This record gives sequence, C-alpha cells and structure tokens, in this order.
Amino acid sequence: MHILRAGISVSCMQKFPNYKRDTYVTTSYDEMITSLIDRRNQLGMSQEGLAFSIGCTPSLIHKWEQYKRVPSGFMFACWVEALGCQIEISTKDIK
Repeated sequence: MHILRAGISVSCMQKFPNYKRDTYVTTSYDEMITSLIDRRNQLGMSQEGLAFSIGCTPSLIHKWEQYKRVPSGFMFACWVEALGCQIEISTKDIK
C-alpha cells in the first residue's frame, strides 16, 4: 500500500483554468496528483483502465491529471483506492 502525504501549502504554482475566480494549484495538491499519476504509470494502468475501475470517463481522468478539473472528495477517494493507495493526513505548523 502506498501512502500519499497531504498537507496544506501556501505557496502556489499555476492557476486552475475554467474558474471565474483565481484558483491556484497548491504545492500539496500538485504533489498528490503527481504521486497518483506516477502510481498509475508504475502499475502500467492507462487512463482508460483507471476510468473503468472507478466508473467515470477517460476524459475526466485526463482533465484531473492536467489540472483542468478538480475531483470531488468522493471521486478523489475512489481514484486513490483504485491505485491501491491511502491518504494520510498530518499536521504542520501554521504561521
């Protein structure tokens, strides 16, 4: 089982497109998505195979991986589970 470490980061990278207000990709979110993409590739699973296993369209997987859409909490949990991963929440100092 792989563990994805999630924290909240204030440093921002790119903007999410298609949002009316400025919404940025945080470092933590980028790290989680990169970990999921790496895990999918490690398993030799295509976007189509992942989509089939969680019950969505391949184009939705593509949009998640390209930061064009943000999965709901439920779909994110399905994505993580389908790749044999788990989410670990940890705290850090807030400044």
